[in-house]
Amino acid sequence: MAIISPRLLLRAALALTLMLLAAAPAQALDPAVPITAYHHDIWTSREGAPREVDTMAQTADGWLWLGTVTGLHRFDGVQFEAFKPATGEGLLGKRITSLTALPNGDLWIGYTFGGLSRLRDGHLQHYASGPGNPIGATYNLAVESDDSIWVASTTGLMHYSGGRWEKIGADWSYPTARAEFVHLDQYGQLWVADGKALYVLDRATRRFRPTGHSATAPLLLESPDGRLWLVGKDTLTPLPPPPGQPMPRSPWTNRAAGHSSLFDRHGNFWTGNCPAGLCRMLPATWQKQQGTIARNGVDDKLDQPWQMGSLNVHSMLEDREGNIWVGTPAGLERLRQNKLATVQFPPAAGRLSLAQEEDGTTWAASADAGTLWRIDAGGRAIPHDAGQTVYVVAKGRDGSVLIGGAQRIERRKNGVVESWPMPPLREGENPKNFVLLLADDGNGTWVGIGGRGLYRREGAQWLPPAGHTGVRGPLYAAVDGKGNTWFGFRNNKLLYHDHGKLTEYGPAQGIDLGAVTFVDTQKELLIAGDNGMAVLHDGKFVRISAHDPELLSNVSGLVVTPDGDRWVNTSKGLLHVTAANWQRSMGDPDTPLRHELWDSSDGYPGAADIIVRTPTAMAGSGGRLWFVGTAGIAWFDPARLLRNTSTPAVQVTGMQCDGVRYALDPGMRLAPGTGKLQIDYTALTYTMPERVRFRYRLDGVDQDWQEAGTRRTAYYTNLGPGRYRFNVEAINEDGVSSGPHSAQSFEIAPRFTETMWFAGLCALAAAALAYGLHQLRLRQLTRQLRERMHERLVERERIARALHDTFLQSLHGLILHFQAVANRLPPDSDTRQLMDKTLTQADRVLIEGRDQVMDLRVTPGGSLAQALKDAGAAMAANGGCLDGGGDAFALAVNVDGNERELAPEMHDEVYAIAREAMSNACRHAGASALQVELSYGPREFRLAVRDNGKGLDDATKTHGRPGHWGLTGMRERAERIGARIEIADRAGGGLEVLLWVPASQAYTRR
Repeated sequence: MAIISPRLLLRAALALTLMLLAAAPAQALDPAVPITAYHHDIWTSREGAPREVDTMAQTADGWLWLGTVTGLHRFDGVQFEAFKPATGEGLLGKRITSLTALPNGDLWIGYTFGGLSRLRDGHLQHYASGPGNPIGATYNLAVESDDSIWVASTTGLMHYSGGRWEKIGADWSYPTARAEFVHLDQYGQLWVADGKALYVLDRATRRFRPTGHSATAPLLLESPDGRLWLVGKDTLTPLPPPPGQPMPRSPWTNRAAGHSSLFDRHGNFWTGNCPAGLCRMLPATWQKQQGTIARNGVDDKLDQPWQMGSLNVHSMLEDREGNIWVGTPAGLERLRQNKLATVQFPPAAGRLSLAQEEDGTTWAASADAGTLWRIDAGGRAIPHDAGQTVYVVAKGRDGSVLIGGAQRIERRKNGVVESWPMPPLREGENPKNFVLLLADDGNGTWVGIGGRGLYRREGAQWLPPAGHTGVRGPLYAAVDGKGNTWFGFRNNKLLYHDHGKLTEYGPAQGIDLGAVTFVDTQKELLIAGDNGMAVLHDGKFVRISAHDPELLSNVSGLVVTPDGDRWVNTSKGLLHVTAANWQRSMGDPDTPLRHELWDSSDGYPGAADIIVRTPTAMAGSGGRLWFVGTAGIAWFDPARLLRNTSTPAVQVTGMQCDGVRYALDPGMRLAPGTGKLQIDYTALTYTMPERVRFRYRLDGVDQDWQEAGTRRTAYYTNLGPGRYRFNVEAINEDGVSSGPHSAQSFEIAPRFTETMWFAGLCALAAAALAYGLHQLRLRQLTRQLRERMHERLVERERIARALHDTFLQSLHGLILHFQAVANRLPPDSDTRQLMDKTLTQADRVLIEGRDQVMDLRVTPGGSLAQALKDAGAAMAANGGCLDGGGDAFALAVNVDGNERELAPEMHDEVYAIAREAMSNACRHAGASALQVELSYGPREFRLAVRDNGKGLDDATKTHGRPGHWGLTGMRERAERIGARIEIADRAGGGLEVLLWVPASQAYTRR
């Protein structure tokens, strides 16, 4: 047995140790309970248990470890799991002979064929392995406060310190080459037994000295009072404590290692193979004896083949909750305390009834065996000779007990017995006098006799069934606080008997339970039957709701404790409802009744008996509550109720992804496309692990906690890439919560198609596609526009030719004719002057017509500069405005940058604006020189038309001349093509027209 026991701190830790012992969970095995009355579970290979459990230990994290001939295993109370070493690591062998757990979480492992390993934080470190291994088969070991190790093995006593092994021999005055057990006690004393003698280390001299004690197959154990015992094959011998204040043992003692004997925290001495099976010696037995005690002087045992999986005990351990574990060749067994204590009856007892006198004397009767028992204070049933066959017992109105037998009815109270002979038989009645029902009301006693009917005893007289014909064939009778009786019947019928006056309740009053087999009047009027339970509220019976409707069917007993809690005896076990939960459901009948259920796992004997016609639950003296089941009678004291106060230790044991199992290590990254995820978790609590409830939440998926019940696996599908964290909480059978436990976070890697790169590429591809479609559409529109423009130009050229060849030629000829006429008139005549003025106007019309024809014949897509030069030449030819003499014109057209083709609509509008500006300079400004500048930049196209004329006033620049629309038209054209235009005076005289068009609109797109 190994115990970390720092010598310098032991005395200072005394008070803390005592406090820890006092605060230990109350689930330890009560010595007052017979060994056969404990809850006993057996796991063999059928349940997945390994065979040959030779040693055990419970580590600080709560795991129960089993050393077997097939390897190292661990158990969470539900599932056995073979130990899987970390990658690249392995045990030194499969046959494990020794396990020792330390408070720091370490687990030391000894092997049959030698070697020693330490398991820490999931990784193995070997301290003796390979050739030259100094350690043979390990019996046990002890670890000092300085981390040095003492090992008892087949190669002798070994000591590990400073990184090297030393075999203990003559240098330490250890006289033998063998060591079978080593123990470090709470005082820091080191004890060694070699199978013949016991030695203790004198640390001052580094010498072992003999103690004078010896034992075969030795063990050294500590009892709860701090005494050290040498346990041999046949004896227990107490060893003298060192001088000074006695110290209790460490709470870690019984968890550290498993051996074939132990003292539990209540002082029970458990031992195996005595000579067979499992035996127990009660504290009172060994405490009253002095000196050596015979090991076979036990108080009770399990030594029959049907009582255990195997009668050969290899190891025992008491876990931190006080449960006793036993390792055998067949597997693993556990003994734990039941919440309910049971009263043992002969198997033939059958159906029972129960009642208690006001002084606490408790009686039970068997309808099947016809026997009466008295139950003593220890819960033992003692047969009582009643002098008749007894069928039923019931509580009397005055604190007495009524006993119904074949010959008489008895009333017992405080040792006084009053009896009435059974009513005389009438013709045709059953002579058996089988009493079914007893009920004491305010004036008399109701007695239901099988085959004879319901009789009533008032005073000293029997009233036959004919005297109360309205009450015929009741199934149950209950007396209320006023002394009146409620009777339950078949077919949803309930009768209230008030001094001979009967009031009937039925379906009209809400009864819908089938047969009314139980009535209770302690608080509310409550009835029960096959279909549930109901209470009377405002003249109507209201059904009580439950998540499982069967839970409240066939109730046959109810106890209301002083705190308002209800204990309901049902066909599924014992139902506990707190006062608050009861009132919650009473206030809202649709609110299901919150409860806890005790069944056979809690010691409940079978289920509530639904055939009896007397209550199967009662509040007894001393605070005990009693319940009758189909397999016996059970009781408990709410004030001393054993609750498991141990906090469940929650662990996430791993995950499976698409059938591959992983440990949930820090930085876990799962493969892209992980589809199915299974997360396994557990709670290391061993009293009733099957009752532990879980809830979990996966951060990144679940918004709220998911209720899992007792399931220990969470399933997820269709998880996307991202980081997740799993949280789980466990609640034990008594409502103690672990609190939320967060596992290591993990990440699901994205597929390439789920990465930001892919999303970016998709967005880029979509943008490229959209751009391509836009360009394609733009080209289609451009082609269509060009086609339409070509058609328009062709039409314009046709119109220009037609105007030039017909209208303008005809107009020119007409002008010439009128000029000839005018020439014949005297130059100073009024008619000649009028004719000259008219001809001048006609010439202007002709010039404007030619200008329009010129406009019609300008071809978009050609050189804008050349088009403007041609327009200037036409102006010079028609009016001399831009005539510079000879073949030169006073028009300069300059191009800045590489001349580019303008979009057709831009070409037209820019040309029209430039020509209008040139025309205005010629006609209105009196300009003699005109400059046109075309700038083809990468960001914009710019047009500048500058003259040296007289300019414009501000009003004209802004609004134009009245009756003239040239400037207004220029601005409208600029707005239509999205251009910006400015008209301003030049420094030194003249006017400047500037036009800017963004490059994206100006130029033709190829």
